[in-house]
Amino acid sequence: MIPAIGILVLSSCSLFEPRIPQDPSNAGVVWQDPTSPDIVVENMQSALNGRSLLYLDCLSDSFEFFADTNDINDYPTYNFNDWTKDDEALTVTALFAVVPGDSSITSEFNMDISHPDPAAPADSATIYREYSITVPQSFHCGTGTPAVGIAELVLTEDSEGFWSILEWHDVRHEETNWVTWAVAKAYYR
Repeated sequence: MIPAIGILVLSSCSLFEPRIPQDPSNAGVVWQDPTSPDIVVENMQSALNGRSLLYLDCLSDSFEFFADTNDINDYPTYNFNDWTKDDEALTVTALFAVVPGDSSITSEFNMDISHPDPAAPADSATIYREYSITVPQSFHCGTGTPAVGIAELVLTEDSEGFWSILEWHDVRHEETNWVTWAVAKAYYR
């Protein structure tokens, strides 16, 4: 009996060792292999809510972001031109930095019923999502005020079967007075 207790104590010593801490930039982010356009959107929402740069993994290396023409006209001092993945990385990093540590981003992406998803996308697909993204303490989106619009997302599938966003065309939701995601983040570009 005593040898069994000794073996148990020795084998459980690792219980008292400190664990390797989780990377705080990915805390709480649920991530799945992006094997469909829907999963890419779920990953993107989770990464935004977790203020994680995993958000960038949802984007193709050739990613381009296009603002709504109305936003370009209404905000002439903002640079909406030639918005690539590198620009997106710098922009969201700066945007995430303004969110206080005790606050979080809240994002929702819902299917736009007027534009149903393609039934069985082959190697590319265009999907539409109505979005609401609330970024506490951002310049345009104060606490509780969301950026609202429609994301027209062009996705591609790579040779390994993983999907990513090639283009995001931001569309102003005409039924609201709130700013779009393009305007909310262009301030930080």
